[in-house]
Amino acid sequence: MRALGIDVGVAKGLDLVLLDADRTVVDTARRVSVDDLHKLVPDFGPDVVAIDAPPAWAANGRSRLTERELRWFGIQCFNTPSDPKMAEHPFYEWMTIGFRAFEVIADGFPRYRTGSVRGSAIEVFPHATAVVLSGFLPPKGMTPHAWRRGILRSNGVDAGALRSVDQVDAALAALTGLFALERRFSAPGDPREGQIVVPSATLPAHPYRRATIVPREREQPSLPGLSACACGDPSCTSLTGREFAPGHDAKRKSALWALARQGQDAVDELRRRKWAVPPEMR
Repeated sequence: MRALGIDVGVAKGLDLVLLDADRTVVDTARRVSVDDLHKLVPDFGPDVVAIDAPPAWAANGRSRLTERELRWFGIQCFNTPSDPKMAEHPFYEWMTIGFRAFEVIADGFPRYRTGSVRGSAIEVFPHATAVVLSGFLPPKGMTPHAWRRGILRSNGVDAGALRSVDQVDAALAALTGLFALERRFSAPGDPREGQIVVPSATLPAHPYRRATIVPREREQPSLPGLSACACGDPSCTSLTGREFAPGHDAKRKSALWALARQGQDAVDELRRRKWAVPPEMR
C-alpha cells in the first residue's frame, strides 16, 4: 500500500512524497512541473494520489461546501470561488495549477467522488490533517512547520527525511492518503465541486480547541538511557527513562479521550493501557 502526496506551488513547482504502509518515506521529488505528473505518478506506483489543492472552482458563490464545513470545526482554509475569471488574479494561480494536476493524472487516477479512494486522486489540506490527527488547533507560539513536523513524528513518519516545509506538507498529504486507503477518513462537502479528505472516520460534534501547552521547538539531544516521552504531544520535547515524562501519562490519556470519539485506534490504546474510556464509548 502506497500513497503519493503532492504539495502544489507556483514558482517552485510541485513537491512529491511517497509513503508506504509502514509510513516510511520511500521516495521524493522536488520542483516538479505539473505537466510532468502524467509520467512521474505511474513511476511512483501509488494506490492513491493526495493533492493539496482543490480540483475545480466552486459550483456557485464564494466558497465550496467542504470549506464552509471545515470552518465550522474551527479549521480555517482558503475559499475556492465559483467565478473562473478569478483565475486572472495572481492569488488564485496555485489553485489553477491544482486543477491542472488533477486533470493531467485523470486517466490513471480519476478525481475521487465516493466509495473507496483506491486508484483515485483525492483533495487534502495538510493543516486540516494535522488538526484532525492531533485533536487540536496548533498552540500559540509554535510555527506551523514545527507543529506539522511534530504531527508526522507522532504518527510514525520520519520527519528528518524531509528537507523543506513543502515536503512536510506533501508528507501530510500522503499520510492522509494512507488513512483513506484504510477507510479511516471523512470527506465533508459536495462531491460535484470537490471534497477535502481528512484522516478520521468521524469528526467531533464541536469545533476543535486550540492546544494550550506552551511549546519548545528545539529538540533536545538524546542521552544514554533516556528516550523521547511517548505522550504524543507534538510540542513535547521531554526525555525520560520511562515511557512518559512525569505527569505526561495524564496528557496522553486526555488526548486519547479526545481521539476516541473519532476512531477505534484510540479506544484500543486506552483499553490496552487499562485506562478508562469515555462513558459514551463503553
